[in-house]
Amino acid sequence: MKRELVFPFLQEALDKQGLAVYVTEDEPFDQLREAMKHWGIYVDRYEQDRSLTITDCETLMAAEERLSDLRTSRLLSDLVDLLVRRDVPVRIVADATSLAKRGMVERLVRRDQALGRHLELPLTMICCYEDTLADLKEGKFLVDTLQAHSHAVFPGIALRLA
Repeated sequence: MKRELVFPFLQEALDKQGLAVYVTEDEPFDQLREAMKHWGIYVDRYEQDRSLTITDCETLMAAEERLSDLRTSRLLSDLVDLLVRRDVPVRIVADATSLAKRGMVERLVRRDQALGRHLELPLTMICCYEDTLADLKEGKFLVDTLQAHSHAVFPGIALRLA
């Protein structure tokens, strides 16, 4: 179900010569690449021209922590370069489920709060979490995460959050 939502989301950015980033800890990169190819995304071509990046959560979080020195992060450097040079869609999918399961809940919520409503770069981001995380910290993780975002999508339901 996740792929039915996020693959077209990423493909649309790529079709418009934009940038697509898929961040995951849960899926082996080779299996993810094969699934994208099966969906019709030209993974090899897009990765070669650096319009598609598949990476892990730790790499993205490390890059976020070094925003003041963009030269240290090829991912963010490429992102900012594209944003400055042309008006293209930038789409990011981040699946941090395994980080939440490993007890990094507070760090994820802080990141979502920082990025969720206050990010000034023109990009659209989807944060994916397994429904099994709804009970983490007695439901506080779900509530805090929802408060950090402007929209939420559940199976069969899309919500605009205040």
